[in-house]
Amino acid sequence: MNKVVKITTGTIIIAAFSLMVYLGYSYLNKLKTELSSIALSELSTGEEVAVDFAEKPTVLSIFTSWCPYCNEDAPKMVALHEKYKDRINVYGINVTNRDELSEVKSYVEQHQITYPVLLDKTGDVYKYYGGDGFPALCFVNTDGEIIDYIIGSLDQDEIEASFKKLLGET
Repeated sequence: MNKVVKITTGTIIIAAFSLMVYLGYSYLNKLKTELSSIALSELSTGEEVAVDFAEKPTVLSIFTSWCPYCNEDAPKMVALHEKYKDRINVYGINVTNRDELSEVKSYVEQHQITYPVLLDKTGDVYKYYGGDGFPALCFVNTDGEIIDYIIGSLDQDEIEASFKKLLGET
């Protein structure tokens, strides 16, 4: 009887390990795929904006107004946008189906965000780019390839290291 239990336990462990490897591989492949353009409504104008990854390297800052870590990182993103705006496009992407539009507007005013803030009304963009937490920073090169991805709050120097990596400076 013990022999059967050992085989069953071993089989379960191998199956679980295989599933973990497969999910990890799938996630990495998802992040390495080339991106098509994103077209979403812009917060201040309501007009549809198409993100052109080929124009400049691009950082997508995916957030909600109620997220404490997003509020912590917003001033860092504003400062990095100001420093790199001539070489990197930054877009805020609000997951509007998890937020209140009036709160998003207050968030943008409070943090003095000057880069475009796009509204992900369905949450599809958030789901496509991982959907694992907030804030989510997605660093995309001019070939449309995701070269770095950060979930959660980091200090400004760590975020800036990803900006430099995007520019090929590291």
